[in-house]
Order: sequence, then C-alpha cells, then structure tokens
Amino acid sequence: MKLKQYRETVVNVVLALSLLILLVIAGVSGLILESEKNSTFDAMRQRADLFAARAGAALFPRTDPFALHFLVNTVMLDKAVGSAAVHRQDGTIRSHSDPERIGDRDKGPESGAARSAKGALTQAYKDAEGREGYYFSSPITVGQRRLGTVAVTVSEEKLDELLGPIRQKLLFIFLAALAAIPVLLQLRYLLRAEQRSAAMKSAMMRTVSHEFNNAITVIDAAVFMLNETEPDKKNSRRAGLYDTLKFETKSLGRYVKNILNEARMESGRFKVEKKELALRDLVSRAVNSMEGLMRQKNVTFRLDIPGKPVPVFADPEAMSLVISNLIGNAVKYVPPGGSVLVRLAADQASPGSVSFYVENSGHGIKPEDIKKLKQEFYRTEDAKAAASGFGLGLRISNEMLQLHGSELEITSEVGKYSAFSFTLPAAEQVLRPAAAPAPVLPAPAKKKGKG
Repeated sequence: MKLKQYRETVVNVVLALSLLILLVIAGVSGLILESEKNSTFDAMRQRADLFAARAGAALFPRTDPFALHFLVNTVMLDKAVGSAAVHRQDGTIRSHSDPERIGDRDKGPESGAARSAKGALTQAYKDAEGREGYYFSSPITVGQRRLGTVAVTVSEEKLDELLGPIRQKLLFIFLAALAAIPVLLQLRYLLRAEQRSAAMKSAMMRTVSHEFNNAITVIDAAVFMLNETEPDKKNSRRAGLYDTLKFETKSLGRYVKNILNEARMESGRFKVEKKELALRDLVSRAVNSMEGLMRQKNVTFRLDIPGKPVPVFADPEAMSLVISNLIGNAVKYVPPGGSVLVRLAADQASPGSVSFYVENSGHGIKPEDIKKLKQEFYRTEDAKAAASGFGLGLRISNEMLQLHGSELEITSEVGKYSAFSFTLPAAEQVLRPAAAPAPVLPAPAKKKGKG
C-alpha cells in the first residue's frame, strides 16, 4: 500500500512540475523572442549608423551618385532589410533601393520625424500597401553640419522570418513538455482506478471475512455445547469427530484472519503495535491447536523450546498469526506418518536475537517455487494435492515479518523436507541496548525427516 501511495505521490509531483515547466517555458519563450527582436533592432540601428557614416563621405565635399547607389545596394544585400534610402535635409531622395523614387520628395510622417530628430530614431510604420514594419533612421553629419538622413526599413514579415527558427525550437520544446501532461494524467487515472479497485476488494474481503467469522463463532459454540452435553465421554469415534471439527474451525479462523489482514494491509489500515512478548507461549498455543490433526496423521512431533521465556519486541496479534500459519502449514502438508520439528532458541549466528524454525518431512519445495510462495494465492502442485487452502498464509506472514524488520526464510530439499524460519531481535536488545546480551542457548541438530 505504501508503494502505491508513493507512486501516486511521485506522479502528482511530476505532474505539478510539468505544469510549472510549461508555464516557465511559455514565460521564457516570450522573453527569448523579445530579446531576439531587440537584438535585431540593435543590429539595424548599428547598420543605419554605419550607413549614415559612409553616406556622409559620398555627399561631402561633393555628391557622388555612383557611390551613394553602390552603398544603398550594399545595404540591400542584408536579407532582413526591406528598403534603404538617402534623403537630403529637405526630404529629397538622393538614392533609394527603388530607383524610380530617386529625385522624389519623401513627405511621409516617418521621414519627417527622422529629419527632425537629432539622433538615430526607430519608428513603427505602415507602407503604402498597409504592411507593418519598422523604420530605422540615422542623421548624416559632417562635423557640425547635417547633410541629410539615411533610412532602413524592416517589414514585420521579414522580422517573422528572422525569428521563425527560434519560434520553431521554442514551440517544439513547449509541445514536448505538453505531451507529457496527458501521459501523466492517464497514469494518475490508472493509479487511482487501481486504488479504487483495491479499496473495493478490501471492502469485499472485510465483509466476507466478517460473515465467515460470525459463522465460525456459531459453529465453534455449537461444537463446544455438543461436547459438553455429550453423555458418553468415552466414545473415541465421536471425540475424534469433535477434534476434527475443532481443528477445521480453527483452520477456517486462521484463513479468515489472513484474508482480513490482507484487506487491512491493502487499505493501509494495518498498524503494528509492538510490545514485549514471549514467543514461547505463542508457539505452545499453536502446537496445542494442532495436536488433534497430528494424532490423526500419526505425525512424529518434536518441540524444542527454551526452559524460560526469551521475550521479543513485536506485535502480539501479528506474531500469533505468523506462528499459527507456519506451524499449521507444516502439520497440514506433512504426509501421514511424517515428522514435524518446531524450534525456538536464541540465534547463535546473531547474538541478541531469537530465531523460530519449523520443519516438516515430505515432498519438499522446488527451488523455482520458493520465491513464488511469498506471492498472493500461489500454491505448488504438491501443496494443492496434499490439502486445500488459499495460498495466502505465507505471503501475509512474510509481509508481517517485514513490518518487524525481518523476513521469512524458506529452505528445502526436494523429496526430503521443507523448513520455514525467521529471526527477531530480543526485547532486551530493543528496550535495553546497553545491557549485556542474553545467554545463547545451544541449538539442537536439525532433524532430517523421512521422504
């Protein structure tokens, strides 16, 4: 559940960052285009100033028409320039990129403003055909004497052509960032749909578990009342039936707890409340609940637990379910006449820790199946043939152990045995880390079951 919440958080953060990046790109794109436009204007002003300086040499001390026309044609080599002209101070056109206008008098407002200005001037204007553009002018001076004005125009169309490549690059960047938004929105929708499905599944599992639990409680109470009111207490056949009913109700109760805890973990409502407890007592209760089935299957059972409690710091309900699952599975899947070993001891390999170990003889587990056993609803073919079940117990047990900083370890040899174990830090290490470690109890040699 935490992983699903983390994934949605990551998607939401990336989505928010993407939207922010889009806004930044849009803002920066405007600034970049404005900067490029200003750079173009600066280049045109410099060109007009250089044009004016050279035009002064062509007008003084006497006018050189050839030099003026050559100069205008040189300015027109710049693809950005729409037109170029040299005006006398009275407005007469001395040279122009349109030869037909040479000798005419330019009475346009831009020309008049340019001749009246003391320095360079930039003006927005519209030509005779209504096209928008910009008019750059600079005075022609020789010493203190003003001989005229040069003018260079750039149309809006030409300016768009100059800025076109930059606009295309910025548009490509913007669209690339924009394309990520639908993907992230779809991903967030799928994650939320998955959460809704998980919530629905959890609600259904809680409802089913509740109804099963109610039925089991009624059955358990009925068996108890029948057993208490049974007149013939020495009827071994009937006593065996009662033991079978008792075992099956406990097994169903364990299944219900597994399903309920799975739903709680899916919805994120499962909370671990650790406290000091003795695993020895949990092991003893789980073993006692399996006595009837072990007698029926003629199982050779060995219990190896320390003489005094070695407490751990864990959640009692979670650890009770883990131990019940592991011992219950060992007894349920051991073949008739097989053997089961349950061991609880201080861990020699890790001082200050307590290890639980359960082993049964029998078919064993194939190496490729060991990892899959911790997955939801997975059962090996041998397990399906041996007993009924949901394949959920080992997955729940492993997840609960992970909440305690541990993990379920599975070892097996095909045709000989299967073993399940885990290790938890002793309560003394958790609550009093400065104290001396508990004495290590010698672990008995592992008993190999018969195949």
